[in-house]
Amino acid sequence: MKKVRKRKAEAKAGRSAKPNAIVLAALELFTRYGYRKTSIDDIAEAAQVAKRTVYLHFENKAAVFLAILEYLGDQVRQRCVAAERMGGTAVDRLAGLLDAYFGMGFELFSKSEHMPELEETFSRLARARIGYLNTEYEARLATFLRSLEKTVEIQGPPRGLTVEQIVHILVRAAEGAKHDPDVQGNRKALERRLRGLAILVISAMKK
Repeated sequence: MKKVRKRKAEAKAGRSAKPNAIVLAALELFTRYGYRKTSIDDIAEAAQVAKRTVYLHFENKAAVFLAILEYLGDQVRQRCVAAERMGGTAVDRLAGLLDAYFGMGFELFSKSEHMPELEETFSRLARARIGYLNTEYEARLATFLRSLEKTVEIQGPPRGLTVEQIVHILVRAAEGAKHDPDVQGNRKALERRLRGLAILVISAMKK
């Protein structure tokens, strides 16, 4: 019985390994060459699988692109959990949460000359899904700030603002940092900018 379960587990792992390889290969190709210039043949070759294997798991190139979005969403969640569990100050953890989202995107796409096309493709194929993921991320930030209130690491939002409004402003500011000439292409500069935003928010909520 144990051998049967082991074989089933190995078979399941093998089945999941192929779609994962396809998604990672496609992410690399889309970043390097853009969505339009990347074909299913290219993806299959990069993933080292047959073309029919790609179609076994994904209906078309758009489905592969959407799977990348799901993969990135899972990566952000994992990085958020790690940031929440890390030691250090409230600023350290909030900066980590910001980096979990914006830092990962920076690492993947900041040097891609095809980013405008990829953003347009994300918007065209998955506008609603991206909106859901953004809402999920902002809710996570709000939950984190409220947890700091419970542990008395902060007192709460300044008068006239809610936690949700602070989070919305924070996310928009972090998003804007990507377009700052002093930040573009400089990972350390982005980290400093995100930490500065974290300091600003925590300081404002301690008063």
